[in-house]
Amino acid sequence: FFLYLLHPKARHIMTACSISSAAVAALSTSSILFGVSNLANANEVPITCAAGGCPADMKIKIGGVSHGNTADSFWDPIYAAAERSAIDSNVELDFERFDSGTVQQQVDRIKKLCGGDNPDMNGVFSTISDPAVLEALKSNCLANGIPTIVINSGHDLADAVNEDGTSGTFLHFVGADDYTTGKDSGDKLVSTCPECDTFYCIDHCGNCTSWFQRCRGFGEVVGSENGQITIDDTNVDTYISSIEEVVGTNGTWDNIGLLAGVQSSLVGYAAALAKKYPGVKIAGIDTSPELYEVLADENDGSMLWGTDQQPFLQGYYPVQLLANKLRIGQNLQDFNLETGPTFVTEGPDAALLECTANPFVNCDDTEKVKDTSSSASGGINMAVIAHGGMLCILVASYMLG
Repeated sequence: FFLYLLHPKARHIMTACSISSAAVAALSTSSILFGVSNLANANEVPITCAAGGCPADMKIKIGGVSHGNTADSFWDPIYAAAERSAIDSNVELDFERFDSGTVQQQVDRIKKLCGGDNPDMNGVFSTISDPAVLEALKSNCLANGIPTIVINSGHDLADAVNEDGTSGTFLHFVGADDYTTGKDSGDKLVSTCPECDTFYCIDHCGNCTSWFQRCRGFGEVVGSENGQITIDDTNVDTYISSIEEVVGTNGTWDNIGLLAGVQSSLVGYAAALAKKYPGVKIAGIDTSPELYEVLADENDGSMLWGTDQQPFLQGYYPVQLLANKLRIGQNLQDFNLETGPTFVTEGPDAALLECTANPFVNCDDTEKVKDTSSSASGGINMAVIAHGGMLCILVASYMLG
């Protein structure tokens, strides 16, 4: 089978089940090195099957940790993709999803997976939503020499650990850099709303690492005099009053631009705010079915756009990458494997919504999410696919601008 993972801005696609030495050499000069740290030159064959069997037969356990709770639909494709990837790569996956996803729950789970004299996992992937989670990963997973990948959040914290090197290093970060997401969103919002002279970053997760970095990048563009508002999202009334306490209650907010989360109920809260202050301009971070409904409704202008960081890839990539590292000792050279951001300005058609909800079974006859602009950052989309004892790599590199 093939897993079709194609960024809207993809320019080049290559499948490599049996890849020529010339192709390897060509890829080695692109934004990533197709081989890997122990592929000395392009004429070597990196994968062989000895008489005892192929590496894909090796049984391994991979554990996952995230701050994504059961109520947040953003995480549904991440968990579904990780399960699919585990099946594709013959991996035993332990990826528990919490009802609340507190920092302490994440720390305790990391200790369970990686701690002690005989760690249960061969490899681990985790979000880093708080410095305490980072410390748990360093003192348990990295200290025990367990290959570890960071997904979704904590790029800056993981990168700092790798630069220092004294506590070990993470293999990769798979996700969208939150600082870049905030900065690019600020650039777009400023250009979209020239009449706006005051901007705020609406933080609904209590200064967690992802929103701290997003708001920091956003503030870099819109100016230090504009602030980060930490809101109470218990219900629509507390959401609106949290913002009013800072912005005020006068006028229709014609000069106000907001960057806010668009997960589930937050879209409805933002719509209620826009109804009360019809001049406000609200841009979103991430996507959700509720956001798609708003963007598809020509009469509803409460949200300008959302950002897509391709959560499916954040679940699929780490399992495959860890499996390859553990079985054949190979890994990609680049630390940062970007999955976004891309701006989503129009809602997808119904067929694509059904397809992605089931999840990503077959999208051949559907239109992609309509996307008229993207982050200024470049990146790469890649799927490493294990099938029938062979490793196939689908690489889609793209240039954005």
